[in-house]
Amino acid sequence: MSAQYRGTRLVRVGYAAVGLTLFTAYLIATFPYSATLSKVLAPMGLEVSSRSQSASFPFGAQLVGVRLSSTSRASAAPLIESPAVTIAPAFLSMLTFHPGVRVKAALFDGVVNLMLRPSAGGTAISYDLDSVDIASQRLLAIPGAAAAGKLSGSGNLWLSSAAIAATGGGELSAVGLTITSPFAASAIRLGDGHSKFNLDQGTLTIEELTTTGGDLTLTAHGTIQLAPDPAQSELAIEFTLSTAPAAASQLAVLIAVLPHPPGPQPYRLTGTLNAPRIS
Repeated sequence: MSAQYRGTRLVRVGYAAVGLTLFTAYLIATFPYSATLSKVLAPMGLEVSSRSQSASFPFGAQLVGVRLSSTSRASAAPLIESPAVTIAPAFLSMLTFHPGVRVKAALFDGVVNLMLRPSAGGTAISYDLDSVDIASQRLLAIPGAAAAGKLSGSGNLWLSSAAIAATGGGELSAVGLTITSPFAASAIRLGDGHSKFNLDQGTLTIEELTTTGGDLTLTAHGTIQLAPDPAQSELAIEFTLSTAPAAASQLAVLIAVLPHPPGPQPYRLTGTLNAPRIS
C-alpha cells in the first residue's frame, strides 16, 4: 500500500509539473510583447510597432521590422528602425503583472541590450551598447561634416516626456573615430575616445571626454541643455585641441579658421546642435 501510494503521488506530481510547464509556455508564447514595450515607453511619448512576431528560444519573442515612433508626430518618419529585436518579460514580470521587458536589438550594425520598466511616471532604462556604427546615426547636422566609428558603453537612465525630465549617467567609448570636415583635405582621425556623463532634469553634463591616437587629441567638458527638438539643444562646452606633427599640413585650413592655434588655451562651443559656434 505504501509503494502504491508513493507511485500515485509521483504521477500526480508529474502531471502537475507538466501542467505548470505548459501553462508557463502558453503565457510566454502569448505575452503581448510589442504592446507591453509600447506601454513601457508611453511615458516618453514613444510607441513601438513591428511587422511580425515569432517565438524565441528558450522564451520570449523576436519582432521583425521594428519601428520606434513618436506618439506626438503621427506623420513623421520613425525615430529608429531595427531589422530584428528579441524581447522577453523582465524577471517576475508575468507573476507580478509588472510590464518590465528585456530587449536585445540589432541597431546600426551593432547590438543594444536594454532593460526597461515603468518607474515614477517615467521609464527606467539600463542599457549596454556594443559596436554601434556612428556613421549610420548622422549625429552631425553641419553641412559637409560627418562622424564615423564604433560606439560602445553602458549606464542607467530615467526618462519622461514631461519637460524633458531625465536623470542618470554612464560611460561611452569609441574606436576608429573619424570626422569629415569641409575645412580638412581628408577625414580627421581622432582615434579612440572615452567619455563619462551625467543627466539631471534634462541637462547632460559631460564630466570627461578624451581622445587618443589620432591626428587631433581632444579633451572636453561642459553641458548640453536638451530640448524637445534635439537639434535645438543648447551647448556650453569647453575643449582643447592638440595636433599630431604628421597631420599639420592636412589640418592647416581647419587650424586657420579656429579662433586661436591649438594648445592649452581652451575653446568654447556654444549655440545649438544644428548651429554651433566656436569662440
